[in-house]
Amino acid sequence: MHWLLGTGMRRGSTSLIVCFLLILPLFIAPVGSHDASALTVNIKQSNIEPNNANILLGDSVYWMNLDSRENVTHRIVHDSDGDGLYNGSTDWDSGILLGWTSNGTCIDETGNKTPGCAVTFELYFNETSDIGTYEYVNLVYLNDTLIDNRTFTVTVKADIHLEAINTYCFGDDCEDDTEPVISIETSNEIEKPYWLLYVSGITGMLALLLAIKLIFFPPAVQLSENKVLQEE
Repeated sequence: MHWLLGTGMRRGSTSLIVCFLLILPLFIAPVGSHDASALTVNIKQSNIEPNNANILLGDSVYWMNLDSRENVTHRIVHDSDGDGLYNGSTDWDSGILLGWTSNGTCIDETGNKTPGCAVTFELYFNETSDIGTYEYVNLVYLNDTLIDNRTFTVTVKADIHLEAINTYCFGDDCEDDTEPVISIETSNEIEKPYWLLYVSGITGMLALLLAIKLIFFPPAVQLSENKVLQEE
């Protein structure tokens, strides 16, 4: 009888260990690139902070006008094609940005929103062609008359992942130096392998069911051996 208990306990322990090893991948998160985020740039009376913005591909820049001077407005522009119009497909133009109000919107004293009013401007950098350094200008107006312009920069860097490479070669065709392959991923292209979680989950559930079956419903051969031992 003690031998039967020992066998059952060993079988149960082995099943639980196997179940644990199969479920373990559920708790290992897949490796991916950074999560996209927005860098806030504050437009102030005498400066922009940060004046040199550095972001990764997939991020955005969010300008907010905090200049509360009366009748003073700002405009963020970038003339990519150099024609001075700011209306090209790769140009930037925030339009007129009014001062930030306590409720963050262009609401007047009567509770009505000013038509065409904006206090913030957000620009996304998602394409690989967006990588680089951009000079942009902050135009400052007083009563719709240009009184100042200031130049600042936005630098977009690649989100780089080095892929592990195992290269084996023989003969004269082998090269002495092997350069790593660099993959550049944008936030739109990055899809974490969630299907691996589903596969791991199904595998873990099957392992758990198998362990329960082995513990509470031993194989028929084992039952026969136990019955013979009991009769002896």
